[in-house]
Amino acid sequence: MATADIGLHGLKTGQTNGTVFHNISAMLLSMTHTAELDIQPPVTLEQLIGKGQDLPSLPEIYLRVSEQLENESSTVQQIGDTVQNDPAITTRVLKMVNSAYYGMPNEVASVSQAVSLLGRERLKHILIGSVLRGVFSTQENPAFSMQVFWQHSIKTAIIARQLAGQISAIHEPESMFTAGLLHDIGKLLLINKVPQRMLAAEEYMVQKRVDVLTAELSQVGVTHTAVGEALMDHWGLPQLLIDCARNHHEAVHDGPNREATHLIYLANRLSTYVPPLDEQETQNILDDIENWDLGYATLDQIAFASQYAEDMVFEVMESLGMVALEISSD
Repeated sequence: MATADIGLHGLKTGQTNGTVFHNISAMLLSMTHTAELDIQPPVTLEQLIGKGQDLPSLPEIYLRVSEQLENESSTVQQIGDTVQNDPAITTRVLKMVNSAYYGMPNEVASVSQAVSLLGRERLKHILIGSVLRGVFSTQENPAFSMQVFWQHSIKTAIIARQLAGQISAIHEPESMFTAGLLHDIGKLLLINKVPQRMLAAEEYMVQKRVDVLTAELSQVGVTHTAVGEALMDHWGLPQLLIDCARNHHEAVHDGPNREATHLIYLANRLSTYVPPLDEQETQNILDDIENWDLGYATLDQIAFASQYAEDMVFEVMESLGMVALEISSD
C-alpha cells in the first residue's frame, strides 16, 4: 500500500501508484520564500477572521433551503421550487442524485422527487457539496491544486460515510459525508488569504520532517484546523461538523462527538493511501486512535470503504462540479 501526504501543489509525497500532480514553479517559489517568512511575525486567527466581514459566505440559496428542510411544515414541492431557482445548483444536485454513488434504479428528474426518495437529511448534505464550488474564487493559482484538494476531501467523505453505519454512537451517518467534505476547509481560506505562507509551511514540513500542524504554526501562525473551526462557526454549521474539522488530526480526543472525530481522523488517514490497503498498516492507524473499537468496522469493511472511495471519487467530483478547478488568492 502506498501512502501519501497531500501537499498544496497536489504532490503526493511518497506515492508509488496513481497520478501525481506537481507544479514545479510553485515548488521553486516556495523554496525562495521560506527563509524570508521564517523571520516575519506570525499571522493571528483574529487577523484572518476579524469580525467576519471579509469571510466567504454560504450562498443565500443554501440558507433558504436549509431553513425549509428544518421546517417540517415546508412541503417537498416548496423545497424543490426553491432549489430550482438556481439552475446551476439544481443541475449539480440532480447529477449527484443520479450518480452511481447513490445507485438509484430510475432517473430522478426533479429536486422534489429527490427529496421524496432520499429524504431531507440526505438532500441537506448533497446541497452543501453542491454550493461549495462557488464559495471560493477559482482563478488559476500555481500555489494550489483545487482538484487534488477536493479529490482528497471527497475520498475522506466517502470513506467516512461508508463506515459511519458501523458506529452506533453516530446517529446521522449522512452527516459524516459532509464532515469529511469539510474537514480541510480551513486550508482554502488560508491559501486564499496567505498563499506564500502556506507554501512556506509545506516546504518547512518537508525539510524539517514535521507534521502539517507544526509546520503551519511555524510558518503561518495558525493551523488550518483552527481556521476551519472558526469559518464553520461563522457559517453556523452544526457542532459535530465543527468538532470534526478542529480535531481531524487528533488520534487522542475525548471531547464531544468523539466517535465522529475519530472516524474523520481515520478516513483522512486512509484517503492518502492507494488501495489495496495493507492490513498491518491499517491496524497501525487504528492502534493510534484512543479507545477505537474494531467492532466499529472490521479490517475487511475498512478495505472495502477505501476501494469504494477510490472507485467513486471522480464521479462524485464531476457531479458536484469539482473537476478541473483552481483557486485564486487575493
